[in-house]
Order: sequence, then structure tokens, then C-alpha cells
Amino acid sequence: MVKLAREDIRTEEVLDWKGVHLIHFMGSSCSQKTRISLTEMGVDWEGHHCDIGANENFTPWFMGINPRGLVPILVHDGDVHIESNDIIEYVDSTLGDGTLFPSDPAERAEMDALMKYEDDLHLCVRALTFRYFMPVEKMRKPDAAVDVYEAEGADTVGGQTDGRKAIEVKFWRDMNANGGITDAQIIEAVDEFMTAFGKLEERLEKHEWLMASGFTAADIAWWITVYRIAKMGFPLDRFPKLQAWHDKLLAREHFAKEVALPPPVVEISTAHQAACAAAGQSMTDVMAAHGR
Repeated sequence: MVKLAREDIRTEEVLDWKGVHLIHFMGSSCSQKTRISLTEMGVDWEGHHCDIGANENFTPWFMGINPRGLVPILVHDGDVHIESNDIIEYVDSTLGDGTLFPSDPAERAEMDALMKYEDDLHLCVRALTFRYFMPVEKMRKPDAAVDVYEAEGADTVGGQTDGRKAIEVKFWRDMNANGGITDAQIIEAVDEFMTAFGKLEERLEKHEWLMASGFTAADIAWWITVYRIAKMGFPLDRFPKLQAWHDKLLAREHFAKEVALPPPVVEISTAHQAACAAAGQSMTDVMAAHGR
């Protein structure tokens, strides 16, 4: 699990925070799955909203808490934990009842691999989101903001030299240089999800949830990803078992609540996707043009 070492933390005020605090962004998929998990575990927490659309995650204050500049961040009695799947595991083992992760070692190893698979697709989620959620001018970061991001924060995470920020910087630089997300990035992401969703479909053909033992954190983590990709226009109906699983979880009140967006945001996103479709550039249009 990713817990920051003392030398990683430059914003020292959080060292004195008591209780459970979550620094998060309303529309962040990683924040959403963390908030759903906290509700599932019945954990009380204090929220601190970080507007990543306004580049608040690139400020010295934020980078002094998470050198990677990413949400969510969990602060528990002054200890700082980053990376959503690690946060969920930490809270479940420390503050929850331990039911979101299997106790059987073999099944736990299987689930850990499934969770890592989901986490490894984060740049693919971002590519599809940044192409189809909002117009590009609302999604990309100004070069000046990326400059601050690159310069700020410690160079270590957990006391070890960390290369994650360099990957993030490259993403933002490439997006600016290319004028947005390219068709090649869309197809690469789509291909990844076609493979991943096929594997999830096979699991759901065998049992009700992704793990044989029942509902786990893997269902929460993957549901957020499936929900996000479907909202961007992915043809989820190609995977009927996955579609039914998705719909069953969306019917849970706290799942729907955490992915709900303000009406003005929904209006802009809906108009953007309609404009993409009118221009023959929806996700399914790009897929069809490349034989997907």
C-alpha cells in the first residue's frame, strides 16, 4: 500500500489532522470508487474538495501532500495514503469490517491481480474521458500549469524515487502538442477495454459478482470504470452479462449518488457528445472507421 513517508510531505498541516479525511474531486473516477467504498464500509469521513478542473491539484499546497498531484488522498490521524485501490484496502483492513477483500489467500491473490488490471487502465480511461466528456479546451491543462506541476512536490513517494509524475507530465504535454486526444489513442484504449470487458464477461458467466466468493472491492473499482466508459459512448451492449451487472449496481442508491453530476455539467457533456456524433466522430464512429 502507498503510504507517504514523512520526507514526502511538505504541507505539514495535514500531519495534525485527526480522524479520516478525504481530499477528492467530484468527477474523478478514482475519487468516486473511494467514496462508494467508504459508504459500503460505513466509515465516517470529512471531505476536502479539490477542483482539478481549476488545477488546484497542481498547487504547492496539494503537491506538498501528494507529489503525484492526483486525487484522492486519504489522511488518517496525520498519516497520508494515496492511490485509490490502496486507500480502499487500507480503510477496509483498518477501519472497516474486512469484507471487501477475500480472506482466502488464493482468492485474494486473484483479486489483487484483477484490481491491478483495472488500475493499469487509468490512462485509457482518461483518454476516452478527455475526448468525449467535454470539449478539449475544457479538458486540457495550460502549459504554465503543467510547468508548475512538473516543478512542484517531492521526488519521492513512500521514501523511494518515484516516476509516476513523469508519466502524467508526458500525458499533458502530448495532449497539448496534439491538440487533444487522437484517434490512435481512442483505438488503443478501446482495444484494451474490449479485451478487459471480455474477461469480465467470462467471470460474470460463472457467478454473480467478479469474485466467486461474492461482492468485493473489485466490483466497486471495475464498476466505476465500466460506468465511465459506457457514458463516453462505448457499446456496452456487446457484453450482456457485464451490462446487467452494471445496471444492478447502478440501481444502488449510493452508487448512483457518487457518479451523479450537476445539471450544467450534464448539459455541456451531452451537447459535446451530440456534436461529436454530428461530426461523425463519436466513439462508435471512430471504432467503425477502424474496424472495431
